Amino acid sequence: MAAVLPLVEAAPLLGVRGALLGLDLGDKTIGVASSDPDRRRATGVETIARRKFTVDAGLLLALAAERGTV
Repeated sequence: MAAVLPLVEAAPLLGVRGALLGLDLGDKTIGVASSDPDRRRATGVETIARRKFTVDAGLLLALAAERGTV
C-alpha cells in the first residue's frame, strides 16, 4: 500500500536495500527520479505535467510499480 509519510517516520520502515523514487513537486510539474538499489545514485526518470491529484497519483504509482521501488 502506498503512503505519504515524513522522511523521519518512513526511514525505519524501509529495508536496507531497494530503489526509491524521489519527487520534486512543483506547481505545474512533478519531477521524478529513481535511485539505484544501493541508494547511492539517483537518475531523472520523467517530468509529469500536473493535472488532477488522482491522475497524478496514478501515474506516480505506475512508475513505482514499473521500477519495483519501495
